[in-house]
Amino acid sequence: MPSLPMPITDVFVSLADPRQTNKVQHSLAETLTVAVCGILVGADTFEEIQAWAREKLPWFRRYLELPNGIPSHDTF
Repeated sequence: MPSLPMPITDVFVSLADPRQTNKVQHSLAETLTVAVCGILVGADTFEEIQAWAREKLPWFRRYLELPNGIPSHDTF
């Protein structure tokens, strides 16, 4: 029986997060997941990733928590 593919967020969970904990508003794994999805659909800049992700926020919330919404282009 074939196994299910690993969710993309699971790939990023094991990465060390170098950010200052008290300044973090977005999960590193979720931020990277949104960024990779944006790149895969053709976004070329951080602004384009943010704009596309904001349009797709309801879809992303089916799979990610995103308690503070989509990160800003500066965060990406």
